[in-house]
Amino acid sequence: MSTSTTAREIHRTRAGIDVDASADTVYRALTDVADWPLLYPWIAHTEVVSQRGHDDEVKFWAVRPGPEGGLRIWTSKRTLDPVALRMDFVQQGSVGPIKELGGTWDFLPRPGGGCRVVSGHWFTTDADPADTAGELDRHGGLQMRTLKSKTEQPSSLTSDVIRVEDSAVLPGSVASVHARLLDALPWRDGEESAWFGTQDGVRTVQIEHDGHTLVQKPLTPPGPADLYRRRWRLADAPGGVRVTADVLAVASTGRDRVLALATTDVRAALALAGQR
Repeated sequence: MSTSTTAREIHRTRAGIDVDASADTVYRALTDVADWPLLYPWIAHTEVVSQRGHDDEVKFWAVRPGPEGGLRIWTSKRTLDPVALRMDFVQQGSVGPIKELGGTWDFLPRPGGGCRVVSGHWFTTDADPADTAGELDRHGGLQMRTLKSKTEQPSSLTSDVIRVEDSAVLPGSVASVHARLLDALPWRDGEESAWFGTQDGVRTVQIEHDGHTLVQKPLTPPGPADLYRRRWRLADAPGGVRVTADVLAVASTGRDRVLALATTDVRAALALAGQR
C-alpha cells in the first residue's frame, strides 16, 4: 500500500506479543472489523466504506479508554493478505498531534504452536515524537493484550455472543424514518456523527452514518450482559423503507435473560421506527 507523506520526519515504533492461538485465528480476529465491537470493548461501531479485492476503507467510532473518555472517529485504508497473514494500513487524516499514521501487522506461526503478533507503525507529528510514540505504544499494548486475551479465551467472540435481528417494511422514505429515529434518540448538538447522551438513566453513545444507519450503545450494559449494542439500518424497498433492527450482545452468564431482553428490544426498535 502506498503512503503519501509530507516533509515531516517519519518516526517508527514496533511491538510484539506471543499468543496461544493459531496465526490464522488471530489474523481473522483482527482483520474482521465487523466484529471489532466484540473484540475491543472501546469500539462502538465500524463500517466498511468501500472494498475492492483485498483492499478496503473502514470507518471506526470509539469511546476512548481511560479516565479522559471522549469519542474518537477515524478512517483507515487497509490491504489484507490472508496467505501471508499480513495487514497493511494507512490512517486517513490527522488525529490530534498525529498528522500521518500507518503500519503493518504480521501474524507469525510459532514452531511449537500459537503465533507471534508483530506490529510496526510509522507516523509524523507536530508534537514531541517521544510523547507521540509513548502514546502509540500504550494504546498498541492495550490492543495487543486484548487481542491475546480474546483469542486465547474466545468465548466472548463465539459462544457468549448473542445476535438478534428482525426487519419490516414501513411506509415513508428513508429520510423520514431516519428523522423519526433520530428524534427518538438523546439530543445531539450540531451535525456530529457520534455523541453522548442519556437514555433511561444510562449514559449512551449514539452514532449516525450516512443517513441510513443509527447505532446506540449503553456504556453500562443492562445486566447481566457484558456488552450490548442496538442498531437500525434503513434501505429503500418496494412499498416504503426496509428497517432492519438488530442487537449485538455478549453474556458470559444469564444468557437466556439477555436473549429475552435483546428479542424484546429488537421488536421495540422496529416499533419505534414505525411510530407517527
